Amino acid sequence: MGERKVTILCSGFGLGFYIPGLLAASDFGKRDIATEVLVFESYLEHDKREHIADSRTAYHNNFALANFSARMPMDIRGSIDYAQVERLLEAWKAEERYEFISLSGHWVYILDWYREKMLPNPIHVDLLYVDSDLAPSWKSLKKFHPLYDEHYYNACLYDTDKMAILCEISVLPGTSLPFESRKRRLVVHGGGWGMGTYQSTIPELAGHNYGLDIVAYDWKEAKPDPDHRYWMNDPEWCSWVKSANGLHEFPPYIEIAGEDTNSYTAEADHHWLFDVASEAMAIVAKPGAGTLIDSLASETPLILLEPFGSHELSNLELWESLGFGIRYEKWREMDFSVDILKEMHQAIQNRPGERTNYVDHYCSRVALTKR
Repeated sequence: MGERKVTILCSGFGLGFYIPGLLAASDFGKRDIATEVLVFESYLEHDKREHIADSRTAYHNNFALANFSARMPMDIRGSIDYAQVERLLEAWKAEERYEFISLSGHWVYILDWYREKMLPNPIHVDLLYVDSDLAPSWKSLKKFHPLYDEHYYNACLYDTDKMAILCEISVLPGTSLPFESRKRRLVVHGGGWGMGTYQSTIPELAGHNYGLDIVAYDWKEAKPDPDHRYWMNDPEWCSWVKSANGLHEFPPYIEIAGEDTNSYTAEADHHWLFDVASEAMAIVAKPGAGTLIDSLASETPLILLEPFGSHELSNLELWESLGFGIRYEKWREMDFSVDILKEMHQAIQNRPGERTNYVDHYCSRVALTKR
């Protein structure tokens, strides 16, 4: 009988399916529950994995292409490295792994094979939806495998019928910074792949006396300015490559400041962008899954930019409905008002409901004792 462990299955296709998994792992760790985080792209054939970097650059440079690709279903089974997956399943079986959380639809094929391998013993799988509608991996899965969830638990963070938050992924427990104590700063970014219209907002925002914390996609986007700070995930870091300690970790990062440029290692329990967002008046970004989590956990409102795909459109409508965010164009009509940012901060701070922690919710449903 091996040690009981929750296996958290992430994807490196966008940090919104990676960082929430690491945050959940950190939260399990605080409860002395062992976890292992794995990233789907590690189990793709080598040439398919190499192609991801090209897609990332193409989507960064052409947001219309990215949105078009989000509408195209893809059968991921043709890209899986089956020999490597078989070794993984045998290792899981030898360790008697029974609990899994999947943040990407791509993992479900692999979980199906493992479930069959373990019969008659059942496994428990949470399908964790970190967006308010199905992201592309889930939509593709549903097209090619319509009954994909019949053996698993659908764990939703949001209920769009009720326009409500069901569960929250914790980042750093504690009280958020009061709005009055925050600097007149905005965080501007395009998600993990630097996608969307965020760069076009920078001159206008700078012209309205906001200091900006801009997340650059590459070095050439950074233009050192005394009123603004430029940050970047370490470009040498790759989400599906484990660190020297053999673990997947939060991305290391760089503050780009000319001759004073510094590189930093990641914190063990959260991502660096959360610290920056926690001190700002708002986050200006497309409404990706990770951005929603940052907004909620730091009680920082969102200035909503053009979404990537229908799942982010659903996120946008949810945040707008809850009063946690406002479309960029509407905020512009309000002359980039600080007062509306304060109102949205207070709406997040005073949000109704029980603030159910996802990991607590998981632990209340799934017995974490040895069989």
